[in-house]
Amino acid sequence: MEKDVIDIKVLRYPKLAKCSSCDRVRDIYYKALIYDVEDKKQIVGDLELCKLCGENLNAAAGNELKPGEEVIKTFNFNKG
Repeated sequence: MEKDVIDIKVLRYPKLAKCSSCDRVRDIYYKALIYDVEDKKQIVGDLELCKLCGENLNAAAGNELKPGEEVIKTFNFNKG
């Protein structure tokens, strides 16, 4: 899955809605934005995903950030 075609975002405030993947009404934690394959700038669609579906798609995309987690600051301990 190319990261420049599908961008998965964690919602700040979950909302109750139908998950685009499993069709169950649950709290929606993730939104996947799908970009046009050719120009990679225009959004052609989106998916609203529950926690389980979002975490699975997020892991498939190679991301590890989960709802409620936020990167505040990163450190580099390498010399040089």
